[in-house]
Amino acid sequence: MAVHFTGPILFAGKDNPRKWFKDLPIDKNPDYITKWDDFTGVALDSTNDWTVVKDGTASAAIVADTVGGELALTSTATTDNDGASIQGNEVFAVQAGKDLWFETRIKVSDADDTDLCVGFTVNFATNPEAMLTAADRIVFESDDGTATLQCITEKDGTETATALATAYDLADDTYVKLGIHVLSNTTVEFYVNRELVATHTTNIPDDENLTIAAMELSGSATGTKSATIDYMFASAAR
Repeated sequence: MAVHFTGPILFAGKDNPRKWFKDLPIDKNPDYITKWDDFTGVALDSTNDWTVVKDGTASAAIVADTVGGELALTSTATTDNDGASIQGNEVFAVQAGKDLWFETRIKVSDADDTDLCVGFTVNFATNPEAMLTAADRIVFESDDGTATLQCITEKDGTETATALATAYDLADDTYVKLGIHVLSNTTVEFYVNRELVATHTTNIPDDENLTIAAMELSGSATGTKSATIDYMFASAAR
């Protein structure tokens, strides 16, 4: 006998490598707020979709003619502590009884000589590195001098951080999927290439609206440092 579904179809994957998808809604479900950018346009919309915060002549720009679309955050050549960032509007929030998802596919040109941060945060201004000191955020972060990925939940300036094993280190010019699943206001799961790598239950920012954002910063004055983003995605139960 045929089975007829009466509600929205969900990705019900429960085990790796699909665990991150558990209960994620299909597209165009009005019960969910979703932001998706595949960077398939000819120019970054910095008026309606993204706020760009950058240093000097650093740039945030669509990469021309790439399959699937890409955005490049690029530091000024041979300039230390220079970089670029994008952020959206604060339309997401950690809420009791509701789930929140984030995923990006991203790579850096120099894994151990770049600061990288991506995920949920409160809005920041002035410099891209201000994302690193935002008081409320749920992010992946990699700091200059190491390719180590850290999973961070931070509320009101107090953070819980998990440094991942070397097996999850960033590598030069190598794409990695970084995912976050917030379960109610009690648990945050972090995923690398859709594998669960860390779980936090403390310092979850549940008293501020959040946006999705990404930043990169050069770690030295040698060469040009960049981060390339294939897509940015977030969804939340309304």
